[in-house]
Amino acid sequence: MATLHLRNVPDDLDAALAADAAARGISKNRRAIEALRRGLGVDQASRERLVEEIRRGRAVAPTDVAAVIRQSRPDPD
Repeated sequence: MATLHLRNVPDDLDAALAADAAARGISKNRRAIEALRRGLGVDQASRERLVEEIRRGRAVAPTDVAAVIRQSRPDPD
């Protein structure tokens, strides 16, 4: 897994990330990764595939349902 270091993050963005992570009970790092995934649409294809499988009645419920729910929530930006 790669390591990413961000510099010059504005104070208000850091504070918003910290507050949102705390509200969700996760680390800032994990919340930043979730936000990047959502912003870049990285998980969109897998979600669309899961929805299609559910419609066809072939989907198996993910093991971490809470994570799926967190990912599907809109960012409060």
